[in-house]
Amino acid sequence: MASISALPDTKEGFAETHDIIVDSISHVYDSPTGSIEALDDISFSIPSGRFIGLVGPSGCGKSSLILMMAGLMHAGEGMVMVRGHRITQPEPEEIGVVFQEASLLPWKTAADNVEFPLKLRKVPKIERRARAREMLALVGLQEFQNRHPHELSGGMKQRVAIARAFCQDPSILLMDEPFGALDEQTRMTLGDELLRIWEQHKKTVVFVTHSLTEAVYLCDEVLVMSHRPGRILDRIDITLDRPRTYDMMATATFGQLRDRIWRLIRKD
Repeated sequence: MASISALPDTKEGFAETHDIIVDSISHVYDSPTGSIEALDDISFSIPSGRFIGLVGPSGCGKSSLILMMAGLMHAGEGMVMVRGHRITQPEPEEIGVVFQEASLLPWKTAADNVEFPLKLRKVPKIERRARAREMLALVGLQEFQNRHPHELSGGMKQRVAIARAFCQDPSILLMDEPFGALDEQTRMTLGDELLRIWEQHKKTVVFVTHSLTEAVYLCDEVLVMSHRPGRILDRIDITLDRPRTYDMMATATFGQLRDRIWRLIRKD
């Protein structure tokens, strides 16, 4: 089974099967009280079409790493390669990003928010409107396309944000705690929706979460990070069959996987 791995000695042909390559990333933040070492020599690769979790204690650099993979932030050392080329700036046609806050434009409808990235690219109105309707249907919000954000629940807003990320049909979807602000029932429902969409489209997904249960339930593999400065402690292969069901959470295998991740974090 393909997995997250250390980089090979030679990268020839490697990028053809791996959507993301993180190569020797280190980063230091300057602050009024001195330098803060955020990331320390991180290297890994992600094969195409995999659903990968990223977990670790607060402040370990998970969000910084996501921003670097999205081209929204530059690493102090090292580089990120996406689909064979180095990332130096945002590439929304290739990489979709969903954050914890939906960040919708309050004066625009759900459909207008979803199609907004296409409008910036000057995609014809008929085409972008059709694409927005398609994506809202994908996340189950076709009946709410003319509603404004204040008329939507928190879970609905996140669905709109996911639809917006999918609207440009990116190969990669980076998700930084997208369900973190939601209640448990809503995040479980959205988790199932996300798996349904992923199984249909097989995007490469990197999913940051503080919930170990969520990580085990959703992911093919989980990358465990250390306390600051963030390092890679281990890669945990999630050996659960797909499609996933909530009954799996009561199994010994599920509990063992979750406990293995927790022991790594706690020991560090």
